Amino acid sequence: MDRVTRTMIVVLSTCLPVHLMAQASPDAGAILTRAANVYAAAGSLEADFRQVIADENIGTFRSRGRLAQQGADRFSMRFTDPSGEALVMDGTRLWVYTPSTTPGQVIRLAQPTGPGAPNLVAWLLDRPTERYGARWLSADTAHGGTDLLALTPRDSTLPFRSALLSFSRLDGLPRWIEITERTGTKRTLTLTHVRNGRKIPARVFRFHVPPGVRVVDQ
Repeated sequence: MDRVTRTMIVVLSTCLPVHLMAQASPDAGAILTRAANVYAAAGSLEADFRQVIADENIGTFRSRGRLAQQGADRFSMRFTDPSGEALVMDGTRLWVYTPSTTPGQVIRLAQPTGPGAPNLVAWLLDRPTERYGARWLSADTAHGGTDLLALTPRDSTLPFRSALLSFSRLDGLPRWIEITERTGTKRTLTLTHVRNGRKIPARVFRFHVPPGVRVVDQ
């Protein structure tokens, strides 16, 4: 190959559109915006969940159950393993019932809002492009396709330092979430059988104190 031919190849390659040289990564901001819009329009989300909380000081805890949330202030996480346990936000209070670790009592707190509240999806999809820097990491073609994003809070006062979220390309909503708290604790939530937009019965967001269980206000 002579020098003139080599020069022409170099010039042509630098003039080629980027999409012909390498396929561009999906726009992380667009994926987040779609998810936020879908959730806001639907108003509710229901799913089966598997949760893993890993802390190097106290160990790893696995659980599963059914999750429901409506808007930003109604949330229910009822566990089948450990059986009977629950986290419920009724619009005013957060009820924490974990008889496997604190038998005979349920903790009642003023309902938290924003990061740190148990309803991960609601606060992660609240103005996400304003609150987090986002980066697209990879795609998975299984189950209709998903996009994995890395989120970094723009506000250093938030209680977590990073998050990974996998969004379905079918409905735009998250299927897998991993939060790394500033303490190093990791919380992973896997969602399946996701439904959105359904009017959830009010009873789902009520907590009934079991007989013999005392209420502890905090």
